[in-house]
Amino acid sequence: MAAGPNLITIRTPGLNLPEPGTERAAYTRSERISVATLALVAALTLKLISGDRSRHKVVILDEAWAFFASSQGRALLNRVVRLCRSFNATILLVTQRAVDLGELSELVGTALRFGQDSPRAAAHEVMELGLDPDEGGLALRVLEFRRGRCLLRDLDGRVGEVQVDPAPGLLAALDNTPWVEGR
Repeated sequence: MAAGPNLITIRTPGLNLPEPGTERAAYTRSERISVATLALVAALTLKLISGDRSRHKVVILDEAWAFFASSQGRALLNRVVRLCRSFNATILLVTQRAVDLGELSELVGTALRFGQDSPRAAAHEVMELGLDPDEGGLALRVLEFRRGRCLLRDLDGRVGEVQVDPAPGLLAALDNTPWVEGR
């Protein structure tokens, strides 16, 4: 865990979560340790966000599919997502596939859908936003989105094309690529 005055980063490389539906008795040693680690991370996250409610907190879960991959991970995400607002916190779930959200998609207020690499995936992303992928060639446009171009659904359900241009240095600050010598 790395900490700064306003930032805490928790990395969990190498988690080996069991497949959904796997009985606890059938977990491997690695899966038991991973599930326990995930529970500790969720408990720490809840502790960190439940403090000073006058201060807004942001929780970013990159590669959120890892949490969706097991029933334990989904249960923990469900709890964090449902409690964030009462703790004056925002949760950002980052995943390549919106379908990973499952039943939690109903709790997501704002959604950004970036470029996709297949017509089927593009159509699915557009439909997840409640739009017709064929209307105005919307799914075809999503296939062409690159370098920050996306569809955004706001809290009022409005959808529009937007360009996301992060401030200089932000992408480097949020980079989660494993450290490489000379980088």
